[in-house]
Amino acid sequence: MNQTELNNLLLRANSLVKTNWIHAVHILEQAKQEHPKNMQILMNLGNIFLERQLFEKALTFYQEAISLRPKDKQLLYLIGNCYFATGEYQIAITYFNQIDDPPPEVLYNKALGLAFLGSYKESITVIHQILKVLTDNPFIYFLLIEQYLRIQNYDEAYKVISIAEKRFGRHRQLLLLSAVVHSKKGIWLKAYHCFAEYEVLSPINSPDHLTSFAVAASKIGLNDKAIALLFRAREINPYISGIYEELIRLQLHKGDTSGAKASLNLAKKYITRFNPILRLLQERIRNEELDSNHPS
Repeated sequence: MNQTELNNLLLRANSLVKTNWIHAVHILEQAKQEHPKNMQILMNLGNIFLERQLFEKALTFYQEAISLRPKDKQLLYLIGNCYFATGEYQIAITYFNQIDDPPPEVLYNKALGLAFLGSYKESITVIHQILKVLTDNPFIYFLLIEQYLRIQNYDEAYKVISIAEKRFGRHRQLLLLSAVVHSKKGIWLKAYHCFAEYEVLSPINSPDHLTSFAVAASKIGLNDKAIALLFRAREINPYISGIYEELIRLQLHKGDTSGAKASLNLAKKYITRFNPILRLLQERIRNEELDSNHPS
């Protein structure tokens, strides 16, 4: 097969990809038998499988290609992304690190991989590298704020939020991150208003965020609102002990012993082993029931 014939075959395979990609692969694999080291064939095969999120299959062809061009930046990036997509973050980072003068998209994936590995400070360092050349993408700021939250550096997280708000306005994700940061700092009124403003734009569906919203509400005296939020959180995920802790505590504070007991009974259904806080609340409910049955 000469170069002209090969070019025609590649064109035919590319035209088939959208309508019959399996046949396109068959054509390319036949061509590969005759031209096992042809970069165009290898890359086309890898790209077909990558587009269909068949990452391990794509890797087989990209790895063959990288053996022919070990320093190819695009190949290193593609291989890194395939490993990233399969959860092999450390291997992905190894490939990203081989790319000289990496562009922002490579650094972003590297920072994300480091975050998934729990290397939050290293991730922060990489994100700051990105921000030296790219400042108009809000998701870079979101990632940076999340890493500061993970290392409990709430002051730095808030500084980044302030910078991002000046650039992007009251973005819904920034509202949520602001609410979390204010909660962590104990600034309950601001936390509550950020959660409330966020919920106007989009319902909160995370039990953890609903619980934080409820805590902020209770801290500013909105106990009924807090209880309603905890009911929502419990409906989404009834297996979280912290939801029952906050809910029972608030119900007892209101003097609703029967409601607290109902919440406790529901907790027994979903929580296999009570933690010390739930055991203490259980004892408190028992004592309050005894007191009500034997008034002095």
